[in-house]
Amino acid sequence: MLNENPIILYMKNPDPIFYGMMDDLVIQTLKKQNATIIVTELEELSVIIGEEFIFLRNGEQIQFDAFLGYGYMAPKHYLDYMYFNFAAYTAGKTTLYSPFTENILQDKLLQYAKFSKCQVPFPRCSASFSVQQFKLNLSQFESKAIMKEVIGYEGTGVKLSCNKIQSTEIFCKSLWNGEQAIIQDFVSDSVGRSIRVLVIGGRAVSVTEFQDNIDFKSNGYSDDFKIESKMDCQKKEEYFRLAEKTCQAIDPNLTIGGVDIIDSRKHGLVVLEINQWPEITFSEDVTGLPLFDIFGQEFIRKIKKNKQDKM
Repeated sequence: MLNENPIILYMKNPDPIFYGMMDDLVIQTLKKQNATIIVTELEELSVIIGEEFIFLRNGEQIQFDAFLGYGYMAPKHYLDYMYFNFAAYTAGKTTLYSPFTENILQDKLLQYAKFSKCQVPFPRCSASFSVQQFKLNLSQFESKAIMKEVIGYEGTGVKLSCNKIQSTEIFCKSLWNGEQAIIQDFVSDSVGRSIRVLVIGGRAVSVTEFQDNIDFKSNGYSDDFKIESKMDCQKKEEYFRLAEKTCQAIDPNLTIGGVDIIDSRKHGLVVLEINQWPEITFSEDVTGLPLFDIFGQEFIRKIKKNKQDKM
């Protein structure tokens, strides 16, 4: 039974804004691992839950070993994806992450709570749940600070505030929009630069540096953005160790994570976040490493282990 090719139900991203080619690349990678891929759209899926789980595609029952979707989604699509993913996981199918892990990866504040518990260094932050309490906590931070919505991707919802009045305005707007914003220490000596370590199966496999001399964020939105390989950097092993420790803090069996690190002369190495669906192509292009293949092999290994554990 374990030698049978795994069947993967692959859901194409309903919002391929940042990941236009990722679906095809991941599908091709998994096919190279001799997996059988059922490619589907989110709108084609449904599930009946009773004494057993019945998974359907366009009204027809489907059988599969694993469910996978890759890339950030609009809130309603993400919620629908999470419902189906939770059902698949609960039914014993292999998923990219457990629902518990995915919930933490989606929320920066929850990530920071786990980082603190496991002594992973990160810029200090504060969460308040009213304007009054936010104003009281402002005294604990410098005038220049980062304001960040806890749920976001590609730098959305991250702003550099120059004074406490501006910080309060940003917090109030987030509160009005039903978003939770946090204030965070600004690491001023590493503006527009960050280290990205790709961790697959708990093991760091590549490191690059994101650079942007125009924007304080290093997420690729300006014409000046570039990526360099750091695989020959003297600090590579130090980056690797911190990234692996960071992923361990969330889930010892984390399938994949893009760990963003600031290398500060003043503060040392501090972690910004783990990206739950890291963009792989940039890192593969500049390092020359077969990162898609490594990811595919890890996901297939996870499917086979799950099937073996159930025997």
